[in-house]
Amino acid sequence: MRCLLLISMGLILGMALMVAPTYAATGGWQFSWGDEFTGPNVDSTVWGYEIGNIRNNEAQYYTNRIENSFIDNGTLHIRALRDNWNGHQYTSASRTTRNTKSWLYGRFEMRAQIDIRTGSWPAWWALGFDEPWPVCGEVDMMEYYQNQCLFNIMDGKRAWYSPRKSISDLGGDRWVAQFHVWTWEWDSTKMDLSLDGNLINHFLVSKADGTGRNGINPFRQPMYMIINQAIGGSMGGDPSHTDFPIDYHIDWIRVHVWKDTTSFALIVRNGTGSGPYIAGTKASITALPPSPGQVFDYWAIDQGIPVIGDSLAPSALLTMPAGKASISARYKKAVP
Repeated sequence: MRCLLLISMGLILGMALMVAPTYAATGGWQFSWGDEFTGPNVDSTVWGYEIGNIRNNEAQYYTNRIENSFIDNGTLHIRALRDNWNGHQYTSASRTTRNTKSWLYGRFEMRAQIDIRTGSWPAWWALGFDEPWPVCGEVDMMEYYQNQCLFNIMDGKRAWYSPRKSISDLGGDRWVAQFHVWTWEWDSTKMDLSLDGNLINHFLVSKADGTGRNGINPFRQPMYMIINQAIGGSMGGDPSHTDFPIDYHIDWIRVHVWKDTTSFALIVRNGTGSGPYIAGTKASITALPPSPGQVFDYWAIDQGIPVIGDSLAPSALLTMPAGKASISARYKKAVP
């Protein structure tokens, strides 16, 4: 009788295990805002301009001309010119969300391709909205100059936390020829700066305690974005022998916010975008750059029922299901 009872209990337990719901975590990312730069023009309700010679003794004059920032084929171009416009030898653009959008915490992602020729100084960065520099703090999610990518965090007293990667270590000319994903994850306890899914700078927000005006922590205050292409100046190098234009290409910028509610795990193999997400939200998935002799082929679903917007695109949007999901970027041999 005891054996029959144990067998019956085992059958019931087995049936329960078969119909048990997919494990759900508490807390995850939810899509909040993004710009895909699909045009025809840059959204002026989001992206304002800096105008003039702004900082760092840079050589360029920032304009609001379409020649210096425009959308082409779904990509934002920030273009630096040697055009002697209105007496300025070099012109470029700096677009900013100051006075239009600011954020307190989130996951910020940008897919872009940078120009590393001598004199080029592109950046994607954030400043505190309510205070002047430096007490506002600064986060340089993407910055390049003089053969290195920087991942800077500066507190309100100008203490810098600045790991960097040389272009040669990242992959040299082949790396430069590709688009990459820069990510900034920020909450009240930490900031993480990553490149193509690899964590570069892990910063504890408490390190900035007392460094803002009146003793506040600048990284527990709203911040806004800047995307700009500087030329020369204190760090960019001498552009006088460089062929122009210098182009900074931004495919998209997306923001997710954290919600303390039921979420599900997304695992992205050979790509970026892993994390807990709320069901129904959009997740950014981007395949890692292929190895020499290969090209991206398609996204394969290994587990779950996620919906991928374009499974043949190396950078796509995935709609998260109400359950764990796992996907893989697949590659094939490049056609000679």
